Amino acid sequence: MRMMPRLSGAVMAHPRRRREAEVLAGLDATGRLRVVLDPEPEGPPTALRTAAAAWAAVEPGATHHLVLQDDVQLADGFFEHAAEAARVAPDDAVAFYTNWNSRNGAAVRAAALTGASWAEALDEYAPCVALMLPAQVAAGYGGFAAGDGAGWPYDVLMYRHLRASGTRLRIAVPNTVEHSGLPSIAGNAAHGLRRAAVFAAAAPGAGTADCAALTVVPFLKHGTAQCAVRTGSGSGLGSNSGSGSGSGWEYLETERYLRRAGWSLRAVRADFEAAGAAGALPPRAAWNTWLTAFALGTALRAHGGGDAPHGDAALRTLGPGGVCDDLSPAQIESAADALHALSKAGVEAGRSAGSRLRRTGVTATVTAAPVTAVTGAGGDFARGIGLLLGDLGHAVHFLPGPVSAADLRGCDRVAYLADGLAAGGTQPPGVDEVLRAAAEAGVRRLVYVGTAAACGGTVVPEGPLAEPDEGDPGRGQWLAESAVARWAAQGRTATVLRTAEPVGPHAPAGTVTADWILRAWTRRDLPLESDRLHQLVDHRDLAAAVHAALTGPAGTPGAAPQVVHIVSAVHDEDAWAAQVAAVTRPTARTVPAQRGSGRLPALETGLAGALLGWKPTAPLADGLRAQAQWLAYDTECC
Repeated sequence: MRMMPRLSGAVMAHPRRRREAEVLAGLDATGRLRVVLDPEPEGPPTALRTAAAAWAAVEPGATHHLVLQDDVQLADGFFEHAAEAARVAPDDAVAFYTNWNSRNGAAVRAAALTGASWAEALDEYAPCVALMLPAQVAAGYGGFAAGDGAGWPYDVLMYRHLRASGTRLRIAVPNTVEHSGLPSIAGNAAHGLRRAAVFAAAAPGAGTADCAALTVVPFLKHGTAQCAVRTGSGSGLGSNSGSGSGSGWEYLETERYLRRAGWSLRAVRADFEAAGAAGALPPRAAWNTWLTAFALGTALRAHGGGDAPHGDAALRTLGPGGVCDDLSPAQIESAADALHALSKAGVEAGRSAGSRLRRTGVTATVTAAPVTAVTGAGGDFARGIGLLLGDLGHAVHFLPGPVSAADLRGCDRVAYLADGLAAGGTQPPGVDEVLRAAAEAGVRRLVYVGTAAACGGTVVPEGPLAEPDEGDPGRGQWLAESAVARWAAQGRTATVLRTAEPVGPHAPAGTVTADWILRAWTRRDLPLESDRLHQLVDHRDLAAAVHAALTGPAGTPGAAPQVVHIVSAVHDEDAWAAQVAAVTRPTARTVPAQRGSGRLPALETGLAGALLGWKPTAPLADGLRAQAQWLAYDTECC
């Protein structure tokens, strides 16, 4: 028989809001909540100091510890609901609030539409506005923060603590805590209007411990429709793939997900226009709200039409939460009804969509697609390129380890990602090993992908392979490219791509961008060099270039491969640093670098369009944000 839970708790506050915190603590008639004040109120604005003290305030004999921030409103019956949650899920962390523009808010929204009482948290910061932990996990937070904090935001640090301790995070459906509207003292005002994803003024019963069984969670964030897809739900490349994490979720644009699932985007847009629900809404906000709602409706088809008492409230926040970073509170209020109507219409369209909205011949096309092997040193970055190639119509065979002819039999093409694209992982296969296996297996076409970082000099030319001098930094990559040329000379076809600095999930460590992201997240200065330019490539653009090289006109078998450079955009130092700060910590400070690292090699460009018909199309800012989130949520760095 389980021990009945015994709660202790704290309200964490800045001294300026002591009175509000005391009123909040007084709502618990049993007096279990202590007010814990920032020990250094004149210090930099951060919740870290107060959080350490609040989680250390576990009372002797408590089984669970609850910490509330001072700017919240509690549902009636909140404390009874919290105690019941501790009883049904004694080993879990429990969040009672999720922001309406977050991934976890979308999980709550989807769970509410299935009638569930709990949602499983996705890969994201832990929602710490109202959080309850098992007492032992709570007591361990301070030591973890002291040893591994390194300036991370409080909610990211808590997420890392829960992951390190093996503690599952579940979220109450509906949320039983709402933001009160008080201004943020910790510097979160830049995140827009803060509201719960689905708030109920009266707390429901905790029900059972079961979480909603979701395989797809559509969400609208920063005005862009996106999806979390549980790996094994159609990716074909296993876990820890693409822009996902080791937890088994992949994150991708909703348009890409719908195409992968066989929906016709043209038909989806036709339904959107026919619904006439967009009204005077901004076109981008209206379309992305519809995409999210439609994808949500298709995901709900597997859950039937059971009772969902909080379903309408969930749909009321879908649109406003997704655009709250771009619109003022007044603009959100004026658009709320139209966004609600659009969300309801989109979900209903997704629920009821049939074969009319399906692409014709999808199954036959996938079955007949030429098989492309993706291998080399790229690790999970290469796996992500493989997922993107799959979405472009390839049947992908991912080979991260040693490669033999047997592995490549049945493969029509090979994409090899070189050492400079590795973000860590197992020992990769060498290019000579792969070329031998490809020759024996009868592969006729190959693309070798290297990086500008491996090249020397100030300007790197395109076109025919040119031998660098002995001792030149680019000689090692040239030797690999020359091996590819010799392979092609035996009546085969090859292309050599060199990429600018990759941007996106699983991008290589050690780049300027990765360093700046980690510095910004952890409250360190960003060192800038005045004369440096950044040539960058979005991971989706890189996959499109590989696709073009693998599927375009093959040229003459046996001809020497051309070197083609892939660049999405060029930014100067200040502009790129500002973009990094915008997706991490807008208050990040820049300082002059103490010593310069020298100008990066500049890639000549032009052949990608002329030879491959390629041009960049992916929004680089979205790739940068995905890289920043991956470094925060899915890695052990720092």
